[in-house]
This record gives sequence, C-alpha cells and structure tokens, in this order.
Amino acid sequence: MKDNHIIGKDITETIKWLMYYDDCFDELIYNSFRQEWTVKHAAGEDVLREGMFLTAKYGLLVTS
Repeated sequence: MKDNHIIGKDITETIKWLMYYDDCFDELIYNSFRQEWTVKHAAGEDVLREGMFLTAKYGLLVTS
C-alpha cells in the first residue's frame, strides 16, 4: 500500500488505508449526528474531508 493517500468521495478507501497504517494514529471516531470521521494522532486531531492529503511516510500520520 502507498504511504500517501488523498481522500476521495468513497470514504471506504480512506478507512482501508487508515486501517493499514493503524500504528500511525491513536483513534478514529465516527460522529453519526454530523456524519463525519475524525482521526486523533500525534499532532492533534483532524476531521477527514474530501481532497485532504494523508501520509504515513514518517511512521506517524501527517495530514494537510
């Protein structure tokens, strides 16, 4: 699997990518009320949005 990923319309590809690199983040949360995914990692937390760039190149999750 590639070290980099860009979130597209199909969130399932992003979830698969994150599960492959599950050692790079602390927590993945789904908020059903807001219908959004949040990932907690060493640098903080981010809401996952379409077009966002993710990388696990350095052994930790880095987002744009």
